[in-house]
Parts: sequence; C-alpha cells; structure tokens
Amino acid sequence: MENIISTQNIDLSYIQTEAIKAGKAKREWMNLLISNIINAHSQEKYSNLYIYSPPGLGKTFTVTEQLKSSDIQSFLVTGNTSLFAFGIQLAVINYLNPEMEPIIIHVDDCDEIFKNEPNCNTMKKILDTDKKFVYEKSLTSQWSNLSDVQRAAIENFREEGKMGFVVPTNNMRFIFTSNFQLPFDDEVAEARKKSKSKAILLAHRNAIRSRCKVGDFELTQGEHWGWMADIVLNNDIINGEFIDEVIKVIILDFMWHHWSNLKERSVRVIEKMITTMNMFPETYETVWRIDFLKH
Repeated sequence: MENIISTQNIDLSYIQTEAIKAGKAKREWMNLLISNIINAHSQEKYSNLYIYSPPGLGKTFTVTEQLKSSDIQSFLVTGNTSLFAFGIQLAVINYLNPEMEPIIIHVDDCDEIFKNEPNCNTMKKILDTDKKFVYEKSLTSQWSNLSDVQRAAIENFREEGKMGFVVPTNNMRFIFTSNFQLPFDDEVAEARKKSKSKAILLAHRNAIRSRCKVGDFELTQGEHWGWMADIVLNNDIINGEFIDEVIKVIILDFMWHHWSNLKERSVRVIEKMITTMNMFPETYETVWRIDFLKH
C-alpha cells in the first residue's frame, strides 16, 4: 500500500483519500445531528439525541464545542453514576434555573443510567410525555451526604407525604454520548428466542432508542482511521499539543499501517504519540511500538 508522502502539501494514496472522505462524512453527520437538537423547536416530538461510537473519537468534545457556540443554556452531567445521583444533578439544575427554557443537558458516558430495567423505566418518563424524573425511595440514608444546595433542590421538588422527589424535565433536551449501542428491533426479537430475561432488558433499551434521535457511528476500519485523520489534518493543536504537517504525516502513516495491531484507536492516543515524539525525537518509533502496539 502506498505511503503518505512527507511534504508540506500532504499527498495521500487513493485508498487513504477515500477513507478520509468517508470518515469526514460521518463526522459531518454527527455535527448535523447535534446542531438539529440544539436548534430544535420546543414542540418537536424527538428533541433528544443519543450518540454512539467507539471510544476516543471526540463525541464529548464535539457536543461541548457546539453547545459553547450556541445561545442555549447547557450543562454537562455525568451518566456514569447512580440514578439517584443523576436525579440530584437534574434537581439542582432545574432549582437554580426555574424559568429557563430550553436547557440542554449533555449526559456524558451514560451507560450506568440505562443499565437495568428500573433505570430504563425512569429514563423513559424523562424522555416521553411524562417529562419528569421520579425518585420514589427514602432519602434518609443519603441526606447527610448532600450539599446545602442539593438539599434545597430536593425540598423544592418533594411531594408532601411521599418519599423521594419529582423533577420536571419539560424544559430540558438531552444529548447522550456513549460507547454503548442501543439495541435494534431485530436484536430484541432474536434475544426473545434465546433468553427471556435478557430480552426484557434489551426491549427496555430499545424503547430508549424509540424515544430519541439516534446517531449510530459503528465505523469500518477505513471510516475510523479517516475520522481521526480528518481531525488531525484540520487542526494544528490536538488536546493541547502542537502538531505540524510533517508530524501529521508520520503519525497518520504509522496508524494506517499498524491499525490492526494498535492497542488504542483514538484522538487521545495521537496526543500521546506527539508527546513521545517530543520526548524521544531520535527513537520515538521504537517507543511507539512498545507503548502503542500489541505484543
């Protein structure tokens, strides 16, 4: 396979050029999906977005940058937490911004809040016509661990005579980013033939899919490399590290030819490779082979 030529005017093989076009098209589609949610009409039925892709492709960064450049109030919350902690985050946001609409909630790494049937049922109420987060358990054991503003938020959303709290989410749109793909209809149907218990959970996760716009970025090898190459070729700073044209060529070429043997395929590993080149300018490729390739 033809190498990338190390010149200021980067010259790519035909196959590499096509891979970059394919990766770029996928990135542009993700950007369009995010933009559509940010600019969605408040009455649109599907005003929430779930983005899936392999790790390390800049989902969180892309959503964050688009939200920064918009006029809509937004908040980044973690979905890698208990449902109670997730609800607390929503309660505080709504308590501190009672009149604001819309609010976009970017839920990063959201696997935990969709991990079981009860969680999925709670999340369906947020995304469906109910538009509310409902927590129905006692708060006694958690109360002492909460901050003053968290307690005030819970008190504000407590229903008299009931345990837990209920947070309205009708003023919120959600963008979920995840390395976990929501199941398709045929996966649920196939699971029902094999395991009833597994099929139930898949069906609930499939129901989350039905309530969101979904961006499934399950990439081919070429698309995956092209996605990262497009980022590298169009940026001189990668996660705080400067990268000139020659370095771009060297790194992309190494990743192209060692793709199947890479331990990690992400924008972050490119940053690590740049750092290694700066630290070991004479022997960086030897270090790359030790640090970034499977043995």
